[in-house]
Amino acid sequence: MRGMAGDVNWPGRGPTWLGVPALVVAVAGGLMLGEVTHRQEFSRELLTTGVEIVAGSVQVDVGRLLGSVSVGFRTADGREVRTELADHEYNDTEGMPDGVQTPAAGTRYAMPLKIVYRRSDPSVVLASVDARQWVDDRKTPRLGVGMLAGGLAVVLTALVMLSRDARKRGVAWWQWYTEGSRGPDTHKRSEK
Repeated sequence: MRGMAGDVNWPGRGPTWLGVPALVVAVAGGLMLGEVTHRQEFSRELLTTGVEIVAGSVQVDVGRLLGSVSVGFRTADGREVRTELADHEYNDTEGMPDGVQTPAAGTRYAMPLKIVYRRSDPSVVLASVDARQWVDDRKTPRLGVGMLAGGLAVVLTALVMLSRDARKRGVAWWQWYTEGSRGPDTHKRSEK
């Protein structure tokens, strides 16, 4: 055999073609699960220990996606704060034109916008609508767990198939990509 790259018919290509996409799905599921878990914990923290008020001003930076949401407000102790939301929904510009602007009426971040900020650091802010939606989200964590578990199950199945096939060909499991023994000549050389 000339090596894996030199031969399209190398052994184990079927399980590999099954395992590699499954690994990609598992990694994507793990990343999704990590992100949603972080969002939920952060939102839960702000909703339980933070201060909820109505923002005095809101500006959004609209491009292909919603780039940033900047809010201005007065804290409970009277300080003026201008900061960006720590996290927000990026994927929907809700029909607004490109550029920095006040959100259009009826859009997610339109005035009056309720926000929740961290008492110890008022520059850490979320829109209340986002925080509540993320805490209540049960679908995304289930999807992430399903992708992770399903992808890993298929990867493990592919690994079992590869090692079983390697053993049948008389090679070690980590050499699944080699052709294996080539007949009587191989055994005679190893006896010398």
